[in-house]
Amino acid sequence: MTRSYKSRLGHYCGQLLLVPRFFVGALMIVIMLLVNVEVVLRFFLNFPLDWVSEVVLSLFPWLSMLGAAVAFNTFGANIALHIFDGHLSEKAKSRIGVFVNTATLFFGVFLILFGFSYMLLTSGEVTNTLEISRSWEILAFPISGVLIVAYSMGSIWTLLHPSPNSGTDVLPQQF
Repeated sequence: MTRSYKSRLGHYCGQLLLVPRFFVGALMIVIMLLVNVEVVLRFFLNFPLDWVSEVVLSLFPWLSMLGAAVAFNTFGANIALHIFDGHLSEKAKSRIGVFVNTATLFFGVFLILFGFSYMLLTSGEVTNTLEISRSWEILAFPISGVLIVAYSMGSIWTLLHPSPNSGTDVLPQQF
């Protein structure tokens, strides 16, 4: 009973992690389409639409910050230095991973705290054409911070509590 509960919970968590990836992909498509429409209208038909560039500029923080958060949880999407890979034990690699993910976690907390305070600071500002609150753009920072914290905590948990079939010889009590 417990095993099936854990496997179902893991399945639902895995499905939940796909939501930000889908959102980033959708944002990429929408931004690309809007920019291409704006280029065609502005340069070929001499009919610029100011609101299109404003929408793109408002969506870009969401794309970049959510994309960064998704990259933290995507294997192979981050830059890694493999200089010491052959010279470190699995235990040392795991400790370095915990350190890096802890630093990432603090960066996520920074995004949450300062992103939220900046969002409150800009709450009275609106965009020029559509008059949308600038807070909607800034909201991408604390939301990305929450995702980065969640992904970092998951990575730290995995490093400290490896599954029996993960192939690592690092045990939690070795820390």
